[in-house]
Amino acid sequence: MTLGALSFASPLVLLGLLALPIIWWLLRLTPPRPRQEVFPPSRILEEIAKPEETPAQSPWWLTLLRLLLAGLVVLALSEPVWNADEAQLNGDGPILLVVDDGWTSGANWNERMNAAEQTLKEASAAGRPVALVFASELGQAELATASADSLSSRLSAARALPINTHWSALGERIASADVPEFATLVWLTGGLKAPGHDVLKQALEAKVTGQVFVTQPGETALAATAINNAPNAMEVAIVRADNDAPGAGQATAYDDKGQSIATAPFSFSGTATTASAQFELPVELRNEIVRVELDNQKTAGAVQLIDERFRRRRVGLISGGNADRAQPLLSPLYYISRALQPFSDVREPETDNSIEAVDELINERISTFILADIGQLPDETTRKLEDWVTKGGMLVRFAGPRLAAASDDRLVPVSLRRGGRSLGGTLTWGEAQPLSSFEDNSPFGGIPVPDDVSVTRQVLAEPDIDLASKTWASLQDGTPLVTASQQGQGWIVLFHVTADASWSNLPLSGAFVDMLRRIVAVSNGAVTVPGQGGTASESSTDAQTETASLAPWQVLNGEGRLGAPDSEARPLQIAPGTEVVVSRETPPGFYGTSDAHVAVNLFSKDTALTALTRDDLPQGGQFLNYQKTAATEFKPWLLALAFVLLAIDCLVVLWMAGALRTRRVLSSSTAGIAVAALATASILTFTMPQSAFAQDAAIDFESALKTRLAYVKTGDDRLDAISRKGLIGLTRFISTRTSLEPGEPIGVDIANDELAFYPLLYWPISSGVSVPPAETMARIDAFMKRGGSVLFDTRDQISGGFGGARVTVETQRLREILSSLDIPPLEPVPENHVLTRAFYLLNVFPGRYLDGRLWVEASTPTEDDADRPARPGDGVSSIMITSNDMAGAWAIEADGSPSLPIVPPNPTQRVYALRTGANIVMYTLTGNYKSDQVHIPALLERLGQ
Repeated sequence: MTLGALSFASPLVLLGLLALPIIWWLLRLTPPRPRQEVFPPSRILEEIAKPEETPAQSPWWLTLLRLLLAGLVVLALSEPVWNADEAQLNGDGPILLVVDDGWTSGANWNERMNAAEQTLKEASAAGRPVALVFASELGQAELATASADSLSSRLSAARALPINTHWSALGERIASADVPEFATLVWLTGGLKAPGHDVLKQALEAKVTGQVFVTQPGETALAATAINNAPNAMEVAIVRADNDAPGAGQATAYDDKGQSIATAPFSFSGTATTASAQFELPVELRNEIVRVELDNQKTAGAVQLIDERFRRRRVGLISGGNADRAQPLLSPLYYISRALQPFSDVREPETDNSIEAVDELINERISTFILADIGQLPDETTRKLEDWVTKGGMLVRFAGPRLAAASDDRLVPVSLRRGGRSLGGTLTWGEAQPLSSFEDNSPFGGIPVPDDVSVTRQVLAEPDIDLASKTWASLQDGTPLVTASQQGQGWIVLFHVTADASWSNLPLSGAFVDMLRRIVAVSNGAVTVPGQGGTASESSTDAQTETASLAPWQVLNGEGRLGAPDSEARPLQIAPGTEVVVSRETPPGFYGTSDAHVAVNLFSKDTALTALTRDDLPQGGQFLNYQKTAATEFKPWLLALAFVLLAIDCLVVLWMAGALRTRRVLSSSTAGIAVAALATASILTFTMPQSAFAQDAAIDFESALKTRLAYVKTGDDRLDAISRKGLIGLTRFISTRTSLEPGEPIGVDIANDELAFYPLLYWPISSGVSVPPAETMARIDAFMKRGGSVLFDTRDQISGGFGGARVTVETQRLREILSSLDIPPLEPVPENHVLTRAFYLLNVFPGRYLDGRLWVEASTPTEDDADRPARPGDGVSSIMITSNDMAGAWAIEADGSPSLPIVPPNPTQRVYALRTGANIVMYTLTGNYKSDQVHIPALLERLGQ
């Protein structure tokens, strides 16, 4: 009997409800048991005069309780069932029950099991044999039929699996079954097609002759297919099969402790089958994400696991170039930062002080240091970097003029030859060299080598027995392009060319991006999982050269939950050129250890889902939907409630008989608990960070508003007085001969004063003054890299001079000072240098002395230098060295007379010394404007008009 969704297996038992009125009449006439009273005499006297009373009856509420108890027993015996399954199978003959237990089953596994149990019940009632097959059982024995009752235990032991099902093997298994034909097919699916569908369809059409029922969920599942950790957000790619899937949803990111970090919505536009959820979080939070799930999906396909390959690594950049070179296309770090940004978090220090910059980047926990043309670092900084590399850091260096001139062989993977090798010119060693193909055992293996990349200059490595093993990339002539060596747990990598396009056009190619991507991957220590997609690094050194076996650490179950692996899980084998295939033995999850592991996901970025249609069913097939709620039997619940009512009835009877009554003892509790709340207030004083200028009251802020020449205070009062008088004389000369009107010169304490106000520092060298400490020299190094220039004057030309055959005390002291600075190669001022025509036309640069040469930063010569009015360059030399005692020639007294005589005594020499000073000042202020040929075509065109 059925009443809507309620049905009764034994409806005749409901006739017992007709007996309830009789039970009510019997219970009403039943008096309660006598009560026992205490024997007070007054109580007996009270009962003597009592009027006649009617016989005692059961209370109405007790009668109602007992009637309800009897009614519940009758209803329970009638076996009521809510939402009972309707029989669908008819006829006779064997039944084929196919259960898809793949990744889609996790979302509705209970519904699939209910449908399978209902099929077995109907088959058992009809006495029909059943062949039960799961889609994951690809290598099982031949399919055979059995009684429905014997298959119940096998069905109850089944579970949802986090794998893709392949139907071709299932179709072959069904086609080879011993049973000639199946009368009925019941196919429990997830509503999606799988590989090998055509093979399975043909096998079913050949084996099934009767009813075909294909049961699917009302909504197809969604899948998360890829993770892209972009510069601004972590993007999760989501796909669906058709419009039957949810059109919108939410993704949640979790950390390694299972705590939710953030949520991100997603939605499909119209009939689109792809969508994206974006987690716009700081890099620090994004790097904490280990798992992203699609809410309300509960499948392994809705989960993307994240390992080191998917994290944006912090890469710190430090350049040895000057600030005036830091323009697009000219900056040493421009191409590096552009190449790293798609897959790394690029960090540049806020200061040019090398000591502070290294400390700042190390404190930011970067994984890779990139030094672009850094030749010399302070000893303390070098030791910090060596310790950082030993503990697992990746140090990448790019060559350049400074590195080519450096004599420090620390922090380089191979020994280098001093100077550089030029290619492709008339006076060079040969033609420009192209790149050689990358070896398979190199981290760059597999990267296509562009044909148009060539190298015109490089830093050469000294021949060594292990040079070949340290070479990651080379030119076609066999010379190294990239070398590397392992130091402790870290690596040191050297590009033998510059990071800009001055020595090679490699930074302009796509191969440069791929090479940096591979290097960052090595710094992570990530193991490659081929075929896993995403924006992760493609390989590591170990992963390319040998097979790795990683034990399962945590794996996903059918509902997409991480847990310990079961007994079926096997180690993951990673071999070059092979792809990881997810199976029952290697389910998706983390493989390795808690400290170092790789993520294996069910889907990659190219995955697409396809929904089952009627054309995909065997002939005569029809779709059914899983029931949202399973059949519910009320019998056990009704009997349990009847038992509870019976227990209540027994307690009421005992209470009415006085068995549960006790003497009530009245007591009063007058004790109270007083709670005192103490409020504490914390006063936070926020102190705004003071600028570097406000911290030193001695700084003259007028220097920021007016150009002033400055000299370095050496501590020698006589020498400092000459420097001051010399700059005063030069300032007056410049004010009368040029449009520049500098302010009063000033002496600076290089250890404490702000140097950024001054374009030029005059530094006289004295044998009696000690070398400044490393912190002070780091400030000078930062000043030079920010665009400032320092004119060192040894004042010893009469004794030998800088660059001469004899090394004077002053020259030796200058070498000690320069040893802690990152300076480029030097050369005497060439004939066509900008300094020779910055304001005056000069061919000599005298001071008090005549024969000393002026040394400047060496520039790379080109074949067309002879045709230029001035040598090309992209900035002002950060260092100039002379031995001619410039300040001594410029120095004047209060009345304008010279302070010191000229050697030899030639008045014209003093004039040329002042002109030299004017050219130096104009050069530091205006740069190489006279060698700029960019505007010549426009000027000529305008002149022609």
